[in-house]
Amino acid sequence: MLKVFGRQKQSRAFKEYYFEWFNTLKKNLLPLLRRSIAGESPTILSSHVEMLHQHFQSYYHALDAAATTDPTQLLSQDWRNSLEKPLLWLADLHPFLFTNLVRSFLHQQYRPETDQNNPRRHLPLPFPDRPWQVALAWSNSSDSLTACMDQIECRLRHIVTTLSDRLKCAESAFMECVVGNWFQCWEEQNIAAAKEAVGADVKAHMEEVVSVVLYANRVRRSVLVDIMSATTVYQAALFLEGLAQFLIGFREQDLLNAVEQCKVLPHAKHSRTSSH
Repeated sequence: MLKVFGRQKQSRAFKEYYFEWFNTLKKNLLPLLRRSIAGESPTILSSHVEMLHQHFQSYYHALDAAATTDPTQLLSQDWRNSLEKPLLWLADLHPFLFTNLVRSFLHQQYRPETDQNNPRRHLPLPFPDRPWQVALAWSNSSDSLTACMDQIECRLRHIVTTLSDRLKCAESAFMECVVGNWFQCWEEQNIAAAKEAVGADVKAHMEEVVSVVLYANRVRRSVLVDIMSATTVYQAALFLEGLAQFLIGFREQDLLNAVEQCKVLPHAKHSRTSSH
């Protein structure tokens, strides 16, 4: 059991990788993408879009390697803050977050003021300070893009349920095996057999956890590829900018402080009410 759970050095290594990956995203790739969005070269923009896309893909490949080497480091991610943890599903971002972000752009798409039947006709043009190709990137989104999101989400609903159920079943089976094997060996006062049996149970459980996490990562990578394939270069640029800014924003200290303050205020209000 010690061999399975005692890999602190590798856990720290992946934590360091994550922060290095995050800093590259924040300080290098996102500013580079924004400069190319404001520029006039579709070729350069396309190149920078693909760079950022591959940055996300490389992260999930690294997550695969970490899960294969030591899955326990992904079960308790101490580098995640209180805003990030609710967004996690099987070691990283829930894949529905990707499609929901696309839909947020689709719902905010601009409609001409001449469209009298559109209640959003008086809303300002999105991204007014950017080139018109970018400002209007989502204004004429095809029905095929919406249909693509529908198909992805339909597939996700099935996969998410299946993988979540697999993990629950694995945890339940693990508890049954550990308790049963341990007590049987304990009654026989055979400590060596207990260690061997429980160690085998832990190994089997971790193998199933790894299998589930790897499948979840394949799903995340696949959803990103599907979105990139279904969008134009300008839509893809805004999508990746939004995704990057979403991750960065959830690590901003001001936002964290504001959320923590909101948690405290209702409690303080309740305490004052109770005292009266």
